[in-house]
Amino acid sequence: MKYFDTSALVKAFLVEKGTERTKRLLLQEDFTATATITYTEMYSGFSGKRREGGISTKQSHAICQEFELYWPTCLHVELTSEILELARDLIIQYPLRAFDAIHLASAIQLEREMAESITMIAADERLLYAAKAEDLMVINVETD
Repeated sequence: MKYFDTSALVKAFLVEKGTERTKRLLLQEDFTATATITYTEMYSGFSGKRREGGISTKQSHAICQEFELYWPTCLHVELTSEILELARDLIIQYPLRAFDAIHLASAIQLEREMAESITMIAADERLLYAAKAEDLMVINVETD
């Protein structure tokens, strides 16, 4: 199963480096997984792009509608105390930002619960380094 963090998933909706690779990876899976925090992070990305002038208000509304149709197709990893504790431990061990640690902890917990290998899909080198160190398969949509 593929787990998408926000740095990769946002590329399916905004044209950025790695967009084509992200879209191909999404098409390869029946469903993908991500943390519930991704929902808010995606809107932050969309709104930031609009504020910076990268997309128009009309484009932003269309992208948000497209994302709303996509969101129910994902497996959502709920934020639990186990994930928060694991994220804390990952932050102590690796130079991760808080939400990146939550994504990594979510992927690790999902792998444990599903008893199948998880591939972390992201565009953040520090996150992917830590994921690989934690024995997850990784794909950087911007470089691989």
